[in-house]
Amino acid sequence: MEEIWGFILQHQVETILVAFGAIVLAFIITHWQEVKFWWLNFTYNFPLIGNIARLSKDIEGFDQNHKWFYSEERLCRDYYNFYEKVDKDSESFDEAKSYLHSIGELGRKPTPTLIWVMIFALVIIEAFGFAYVLAGFTIPGASEATQQKGAIGVAAMLAILLVWLTHMTGQELHKNTLIKKIRRWYKNDNAGGSNWRDLKPDEQLITIDNTFDDEKSPNYIRMLNRLDVNDKVKTSYIKTILTLLFIFAVAIGATYIRHQALTQEIASSHESAMNIFNDDASPFGAADTGSDADINALFSDSSTDEAEDDLSSLFGESVAETTNTAAAQTSSVSIEDDTNQKGGDATFIILGLMFVFIQILGIFFGMHWDFAGRESKNAYECLRGFSTKKAFLSYYERAKTNIARVAQRQLQKLQHQMNIINDNSGTDAETTAILRNNKDRTFQQYLTFEDK
Repeated sequence: MEEIWGFILQHQVETILVAFGAIVLAFIITHWQEVKFWWLNFTYNFPLIGNIARLSKDIEGFDQNHKWFYSEERLCRDYYNFYEKVDKDSESFDEAKSYLHSIGELGRKPTPTLIWVMIFALVIIEAFGFAYVLAGFTIPGASEATQQKGAIGVAAMLAILLVWLTHMTGQELHKNTLIKKIRRWYKNDNAGGSNWRDLKPDEQLITIDNTFDDEKSPNYIRMLNRLDVNDKVKTSYIKTILTLLFIFAVAIGATYIRHQALTQEIASSHESAMNIFNDDASPFGAADTGSDADINALFSDSSTDEAEDDLSSLFGESVAETTNTAAAQTSSVSIEDDTNQKGGDATFIILGLMFVFIQILGIFFGMHWDFAGRESKNAYECLRGFSTKKAFLSYYERAKTNIARVAQRQLQKLQHQMNIINDNSGTDAETTAILRNNKDRTFQQYLTFEDK
């Protein structure tokens, strides 16, 4: 773990960028409509090349039916796409609530922003953990800096893929619980003798707008009408099996790579120690060789044996002691290496189990949040979590007013810019009169003929 934190500290800029990107991505996922509306305003107000600057140049295109310029209609239509999503009434409240109740998902919520932030935080830790493991194996032969950057990229893609797979698996398991409930209710009806049809959805496609059309059908058929299932109406675990295989493959592979890296590190430490020992011992060996030569040159053959006996008697005990010390050190190093190897492997197994647990946590999040029905998410976004119709209508009234005000303000900017361009370029009197007489071309007026 210390090595991983050291790796993160060594790449502080990358860590900050990844963390910031994760937070932004989590916000975008949970506030997608708000982000889209902000982007629409940004693209219209951007100087020189924004939509207002571009559309204001078209002062000749005119719709004779509505008596509007095409550029004005284009702007109003873009904002109307957001306006119609918040144009809700009491009937919309009843339809959305009925749809979620029929599918059995009334009370469920999408994944909260905080949970997404936590998921991506775990992804970041996983990514850098994998990057530390893969740093020496991603791009063989490349520099250390290149290998580390490549490892970060591979690890980030792997972690994001795991988040997506675990979330999809959680949704599949949640959907399977609904299918099991449908089959159990159907079986109970069949056992009681009240079953009057095969287990299949109605031919009519049920949406939020016509959710009351199947009121007379049994509850399990109403639930089935809002689910995408196979022709046998049976559970499927394809995504779950593939995800589990992938999770265990990554866990085992990462543990194996960690084991190999530790073994290589221990072997490298011994090689470095042997090189240092040989470097220290080489001068002595050369001098010893020279001494033997001098002794052989000074003494005759007859005295050689006596000299060897004297040397043996002089250094024999020291050599024996040195040999025993070296053997003891070798035994101590062997025990230390064995301890480091076993301790490292045990740590890697624990890290692998932690990795598997994090993925199971991601699957649990997918089961607990989000929806399985075809339009359940749209129904929830319509309800916005309001339990009373009064609060529901009050919220959407404010939302409609806000979008209408923004759209009208943008329309006035466009009309003002079109008048400026017309004054500078000069057109016929009829076009000039239409451009200046724009009091009837408002966003509220556009709503009247758009609703028709």
